[in-house]
Amino acid sequence: MDRSSTSTFSTLFDVPGFYPNNKKIKLNDPEPNIENIKLNDQEPNTKQIKLNDHTPQKSNQSCNDSLNAGANDTNDVNGANNDVEVLTKNLSRQQKLKKDLAAGRFRLINEKLYTTSSLSAFKLFQENPQTFDEYHEGFRSVVKSWPTNPVDILINYLNQKPKDWIVADLGCGEGKIAQKTSNKVLSFDLVAKNDMIIVSDIAKLPIPNSFFDITIFCLSLMGTNYIEFLKEAHRVLKPMGELKIAEVVSRFSDINAFIKVLAEIGFDFIKKDDSNKMFIILDFIKSASQLKKSEKSLLENASKLLKPCSYKKR
Repeated sequence: MDRSSTSTFSTLFDVPGFYPNNKKIKLNDPEPNIENIKLNDQEPNTKQIKLNDHTPQKSNQSCNDSLNAGANDTNDVNGANNDVEVLTKNLSRQQKLKKDLAAGRFRLINEKLYTTSSLSAFKLFQENPQTFDEYHEGFRSVVKSWPTNPVDILINYLNQKPKDWIVADLGCGEGKIAQKTSNKVLSFDLVAKNDMIIVSDIAKLPIPNSFFDITIFCLSLMGTNYIEFLKEAHRVLKPMGELKIAEVVSRFSDINAFIKVLAEIGFDFIKKDDSNKMFIILDFIKSASQLKKSEKSLLENASKLLKPCSYKKR
């Protein structure tokens, strides 16, 4: 790469509780003369005794009223608790419905991305940018259930490499690699979620030849034309530059045939890490400055070597 190319792209790195009533008592008769008092022999007729208004019955009534009031209060509390329970159940149903709808939407977008070309996906996201957010929200939910996120492995790898390494994160998503590494990273995707991401179809990068020390595809070989992504990665890599591919294990129908296709493009296979049950990481280096003449039979069947990544309904 000549100095003018380096100068052109150097600017890419400048980012930074009753009381009775009181009654008056009137004395109508003089004081009684004790001598005039005669005691009769009859005992008082208890039937003629009248109970005044202040009887225990009224007190009992008051107690009953209090008890009834307490019972009403209890009923009110129970009713309120029932209302809360019903509301909670309704909210739970709504949340589940919302979650199911989001999951269904994610699966539809995912299928679209894996069964059409990158150009079609680019048009989809440009016309409906919110689709990109819907997809990545669903994708985060899926990867969160994995024992390890492959992007974290790649970040750890890069942080052990020279800080002046120029890295291409192809199909970067939300650009986590650029945020977490000390290298010079150029992040590319169909939608820019932040200022560090360059909007581009990774089948046609706006980068000169032999520019990067390493190119990375982290779960991003999506689209029927993924071979074009790999050819472009070869073009922008420096001689002996590295290529790292992290992909879902279930996508590979024949991993050895896939490696042979990479050899036809101009990459030498170095190693694979299949220690994780969810994904595999493949390492290559750019072995030839020019693309090798492709074997037609291999490249024609290449799109069948990586199956679409589908997520089952849960």
